[in-house]
Order: sequence, then structure tokens, then C-alpha cells
Amino acid sequence: MGSYESFYQGSPKSTSYYSTPSSYQSQISNLGISMDPRTANQLGELNLRLNPGVKTIEIQGTFANVLESIPEQHLEEMRRVSKLTGSDLTLHGPLLNASGVEQQGGYSEENRLGAERQMESALLRARSLRDDGKTVVTFHSTANLPNFNPHIIKDGKKIEQGMMIIDQTTGQIGQIKDEGRYLGEDAQFTGEKLAFDPKVELQRRNKEFWLGNLSSINQSVEFGERAIENAKRRGGDKYYEIATRDINTAKAEEDKQVFREAKREFEYGSTYLKESYRRIRDLFDKAMDTTQRTGSEEDKKRLREFAEFAKGKIARDFENNPQKIEVLREVVQEGISTLSSIKQTPQTFRPLRDFTIEKSAETFANIAQTAYNTAQKDKRGLPIISIENPPGGEGLSTGEDIKDLVQNSRSQLAKNLKNQGLPGSEAERVAATMIGATWDVGHINMMRKKGYSEKDIIEETKKVAKFVKHVHLSDNFGLDHTELPMGMGNVPLKPMIDAIKKAGFKGKEIIEAGNWWQHFADKGGGNPFKPSIEGMDSPIYAMTYGPGWANTGRYGAYFSGHGPVNPALHHTQLYGAGFQNLPLELGGEIAGDRGRFSGNPNQ
Repeated sequence: MGSYESFYQGSPKSTSYYSTPSSYQSQISNLGISMDPRTANQLGELNLRLNPGVKTIEIQGTFANVLESIPEQHLEEMRRVSKLTGSDLTLHGPLLNASGVEQQGGYSEENRLGAERQMESALLRARSLRDDGKTVVTFHSTANLPNFNPHIIKDGKKIEQGMMIIDQTTGQIGQIKDEGRYLGEDAQFTGEKLAFDPKVELQRRNKEFWLGNLSSINQSVEFGERAIENAKRRGGDKYYEIATRDINTAKAEEDKQVFREAKREFEYGSTYLKESYRRIRDLFDKAMDTTQRTGSEEDKKRLREFAEFAKGKIARDFENNPQKIEVLREVVQEGISTLSSIKQTPQTFRPLRDFTIEKSAETFANIAQTAYNTAQKDKRGLPIISIENPPGGEGLSTGEDIKDLVQNSRSQLAKNLKNQGLPGSEAERVAATMIGATWDVGHINMMRKKGYSEKDIIEETKKVAKFVKHVHLSDNFGLDHTELPMGMGNVPLKPMIDAIKKAGFKGKEIIEAGNWWQHFADKGGGNPFKPSIEGMDSPIYAMTYGPGWANTGRYGAYFSGHGPVNPALHHTQLYGAGFQNLPLELGGEIAGDRGRFSGNPNQ
């Protein structure tokens, strides 16, 4: 009896879902399939997925708790099964934010280190899936983070919607939006609303934040110095001694009153100056951090000069020494002057995209370095860290994003390896070998809901093509994160794969059909591998010519393996195996006569 998916008459279940298959033909030997990510029984899943003859299987550790539930013995057994069947194993690592940035709570180094430990464990465990240790392990660039640069495509033009930013001092995430500017930075006024530019708005915010801090410190210094002058007027040249004298030493009541007022003014003023000094130190640190990376030589010189000046003036706990109050005033005044004069505004706020790439690269480089050192000890091969683009519209999901993250991760790994003694050229070779990209064709297609055209999707693929080491195949309609077999949506597969292969791709193409497992597999849909090879019209035979799987329905149900039993055409006319060739005693027939078994003629 057929399932609800029997679209055509003539067989219990039609083998082809496609009237027009994808124009991309993939050899079955290049294809693999991911397993159901909802279960930790990946060993049982492996046995089921190998039955159709699939040669590459992607173990699912997508959910960290599921991966942690897979026994070590199961990984070893999967390796043995893989070896016996001549198949290959890859691993999808847990969905974690390698950067330590979380949508709720922002950034913390604790988060980054925690993610690094989990990813490192997944990478090292994955090595046991292959005898040579060269397992491909996929990690998403981000997990459930919003788009860092919200935008849409309208009439072929990119329209910025804002920019996600991070306060580097607190780790808190914010967003810059179009606030409707009419007066430009150059004070020009046209009466029309200015075009929104997130980079200009970021500069404005950093400048306003910096000037606001300096203004606040200036005000504190003014209050402090005014109070000190009042204390000095009341207490004379030795006014600072008031802070250490006992009020009872005054001879007359009026002296006690003067003493009390002078002491209050002194404490009031010194508190303001001490607070100003601490804030100047904080601003100085921010200014140094910025100028060391991108500042001018003039700004660097000014900051160094202030540091040398302060070093020659201060001593341990000098701001709490009443007799050093004049030194404190001098250092604070010089600090204000220095911080006000630097030309490049320190970047308290940074684009979240840049910050996330920087921190993620640190994590990927660190786990790669650990895996490299482990491989040197056990004399096995190097695993591959393959960074995947998440569903379109999430953080770091475009081709440009993945390209920049891979490049930064490779650079950081090469730097780490050079620091431990590896020659520069060898360090760069290892980095290029160990870190690449997994390109999910379905994920990037989801950018259509942002207004991207098919051409835009293909262009994003071209940007990352030369870094791709692994491919995930899933189809959708560009609007939601559905994972259907290829050919069931509108993913432009052929031009994307062509671009990747033109750039030198020789990896595996893994069929990810999460929605198929969820909605169809257990309800008569079976393994998504079959509809996938139909959708890509993979050749039935090892030779690339001849019938493909998309055309099997044209030949009736014979190719499906469920057609009419003992068809007369094949057995009687072609192969001479009909009943009419048997002796009459054994059930043979005389032409035109009735059959001895059924009473009806065979003709």
C-alpha cells in the first residue's frame, strides 16, 4: 500500500518528486548525509543511514548536551563501523558563540573561555572518528545572535537599518539607529534629512561619550579646586595640616569654627580631586588602547609624555596624603590637558561585528593550536575546523562575514604557532590547512527575506568560495529556516557549487534535511538521501552519463524495486522464463488453451 506521497499511478510509491530536477548533478560519491540531531544515539543513527549505501555521514553534536551524552565508546564504535563499510565521518559541533558574546548579557571573557573549552573538547573527541585524525568539524560562526548590521535590499540598493555596537568597558550591547539628522558634522544645513550612515553615527557617539566624560571631570576638578581654595583661605598656607590636626587643639571657640569649616572644605575638595584622578586614569587607559592600535604618532607621544610626568610626581597612595594635595592637583590638571588635546577620539564603542570576529578568531585559533599540539604528540593528522554561516539574517551570516572570520582566525593561529617556535611559512600553511569554511547554501538563501536576489546570493558565495572546505545542502524558499532536500525550494544550487568548485573545492557535500526528519521521515517519507539525489539528478551509475535519479519515474516502477512481480514482458518474451515453455506435466501451457493452474489463458 502506498503512502500519502504516492503522486503518480503505476507503482505503490513514485520515486521522483521532481518534474524539473536541479540543473546541478552531483556524484553520489561526493554526497553525504547528516543524522537526526535530536538524539544522542548517533551510533544507532549511523547504522540506519549506512543502509542505503551513503559513503559520508555527519555525526550530529549540534546541541551541546546531546554531544556530551554520546559515550566515548560509541565514537570508537562509529570509527570501526566506518572503517568496515568504507565510509567517512564528519562532525557538526555544538552551536556556541565562540566570541563570548551572548544576546542576553553581552560579552564576558568567562563566556568566551567556556565556549572555547566546549569547542576544544568536541574537536579533540572528533579526532577519534578517523584513524588518521583528519576529521572535519563544523562550528557555526555565531549562534542565535542578531544581525550585526541590519539592512535590506530595495530596488537593488542596500539600505542600512542600523549597527549593533558594544561598549568595550562594560561588554554591554547596544544599537545605533537612524535618528533623523538634518545638520551634518560640518554644520552644513540643506533643510533635507541626511542619509543615514552607521559609521558616522558611531563616530558621533564615541565623540560625545569622550567629551561628556572630559566635561564631567572638568566639573569635578572645578568643584574640588574651589573647595581647596576656600580651605586655604580659611587655614592659611598650612591649610593641608588641618586634615591631620585635632579640632580640640584650637584655643578659642571661634578658632574651632574656622578650623571646622576649613577641614570640611578640604575634605570636600580632596574627594573631588581624587575621584577626578581615578577617572583620568580610566580615560588614559582607553586612549592608550585606541592609539596603540590605530592612533597617530603625535597622540602616542602626548600620552607617553603624560605617563612620564605622572610617574615623576606620584608615590604610592599619594592621592590619600593630605600633604600631597598640590601634587594631586597638578597631575589632574595635566591629565585633563593631555586627554583634551589628543586628535583621535578613543573608541569606547566598537562595531559588534568587528569585536565578535576578533574574539571568535581568538577562540578558533586557540582550539586549533591545542589540536595541532595534540597531533604532534600522537603523530596523527590534523583535524579541520570549518566555520559555517548561520541562517541568513543572524550575526556573521554573509559570505563577507565568513571570509573575514576565517582570515582573522588563520592569522591568529599562525601568530600563536610562530610564538611557540614554528617557522612563519609553516605556521601559515598549517593555519590554512586547519581552518576553513562550511558553506550552507540554504542558510545564505534565507537572505531573500531581506530583499536579496538570486544574483546577490550567488555573489555572497563567490566572496567566500576559496575558503570553503565543506558544504551543507538544504533547500528552502528564502523566508524561514527550513531544511528540505535539494530541488524542493528555490536555492540556486548549481551556480553556487560551480563558483565554489572553480575556486578549488574538493570536499564533501552533506545533505542537511532537518525538516525532513521532523515532518516526513517517520510518516512514509523515508530517508531524505533518496529525494535529494533525485533533486540533483545524480547519475545512477558510476559513469556520469546515462540515466539520473530524477528520471527514474519515467521507466515505471521497475527502477524503484517495487513494481509488478514477474512481469510477462521481461520473463516471457525477453528471457524465455514463462510457463508456456514448461512441460505440460509441470504446468506448461498450450498456446490458446486454458492454464492448468488458474483455468484462464495466459495470453
